Amino acid sequence: MSIKIYLPTSFYYLKKPTNLYGQVQINEDNVVAYYIVEAADLEFRDKTINHESSNMRFLGSILNDDFSADQNQYLKFNMRLCFTYNSSQSNISLVYIGITPEYLKHIKLILYEKQMMRNLFVSGKSVKHLPIEYDNNDSNDCDFLELSRLTQSPVETQNNPKTNTKKSLLYVLNIIADSPITMFKYIAENIFVNSIMVHTTIYKHFKEWQLTCDKRSCLANIALDRILGIILMLILLSLAAQPGDFLIQISHYVIDELYILLKVLEGSPIGLKLNIHLNNFFLDCFKYHIELWSTFLDFIEPLVRQVFLAIGAFGCLGLTFQMALLVDLISIIGLHSHCFYIYTKVLYNVERKGLSVLWQVVRGNRYNILKGRTESHNYMNRQLYLATIFFSAILFLFPTTLVYYIVFAALKALTFATLSIFEFCRRKILYLPIESCLKRLLKGCHDIDCLQIKDFSSHEKAFLIHKQQKINVTVYKITTL
Repeated sequence: MSIKIYLPTSFYYLKKPTNLYGQVQINEDNVVAYYIVEAADLEFRDKTINHESSNMRFLGSILNDDFSADQNQYLKFNMRLCFTYNSSQSNISLVYIGITPEYLKHIKLILYEKQMMRNLFVSGKSVKHLPIEYDNNDSNDCDFLELSRLTQSPVETQNNPKTNTKKSLLYVLNIIADSPITMFKYIAENIFVNSIMVHTTIYKHFKEWQLTCDKRSCLANIALDRILGIILMLILLSLAAQPGDFLIQISHYVIDELYILLKVLEGSPIGLKLNIHLNNFFLDCFKYHIELWSTFLDFIEPLVRQVFLAIGAFGCLGLTFQMALLVDLISIIGLHSHCFYIYTKVLYNVERKGLSVLWQVVRGNRYNILKGRTESHNYMNRQLYLATIFFSAILFLFPTTLVYYIVFAALKALTFATLSIFEFCRRKILYLPIESCLKRLLKGCHDIDCLQIKDFSSHEKAFLIHKQQKINVTVYKITTL
């Protein structure tokens, strides 16, 4: 059996009669851990000493070296630990432990800072938010977690009038702050509205945001999201002049750029000789598509001008909701370019598959489905003739189709990259460890992986004499990397 005593560093140099309070825990590896957390002025009574201010247990005392006590006196006062001090030493010394079996050869006295353990983080979360059954294979980590829980500030009494007033005020403010999201939730879950917006980015984000709120694990992220959203809302609604015109200008700018792109493809782009007839067919088809889209934008222009007002109003919900709505707007603005990509992709896949099949026919081969292999086959002359004609036609048309496919695939990739950037920012705002970073900067919080136990330098080797036996007492201190 071994014993570990966790003692605050300030208590190690305490030189006045003091009672020590904390908890005792026996680990699975038969190690007894004493967690000393609190101290109070020394009071000897005829009965067992108890701590009435919290759930801490009385563990022992710090006494003057002149105090002469024997085993019976320690048991009378129900002491598990006893330290003494004198004028010649700067620190206290351990003179008695309640559990001293004959085979005990070593005792670890571990010093710690209460503020450091109180502000401990595990995997980006405060120890207060971790479940009690949180397990870790390292016994030191388990001791650190238990010590951090014990050193947390005591909870205020429920009957305190100031506490009740503060809770009531926070409850009212919480209802006011949650009213926009409650209204949006009621609208989004409506059967008719839900069938329309179930596939939109803003609805998917609403579900993710609601799940984050239910876990109550990223309150700082949600608060920052709301603050940034309100700031952007004020900018859009008050500082920007006619923000709806900006969206109209972007839409027409995209249309003009597509016209310029088609004009470049009309000739010989980068020296490529395209098929004239197929090229003209593509240009007529895409230009007609763009004209339809331009006419549609002109038709819904009064409605589009009010969209930025909707983006601003979504600032009550948060900046991430504005980003999600902006992603949907970009998808709508680039809908015609997405259609161009689908058209060229389908035609490209058809021609590529046709060339692959006709190439086997021209070579006199065919694919045997039953045997799962390519084997030779005797085709009739008319079959070879038709195959050669179609193969040649598709082969000469394929470069033109390939050029259009590459151009619109690149345009699609650019749009997807833009949307991915907004998606990345939106998710990071919700899941960045903002609370832990702020606490580490303001309060000096530390992650549990940064803690280490180092030997504490001492001029003399400490011993505890029990029944004429010397038990080593090694002093350590918990520090950070």
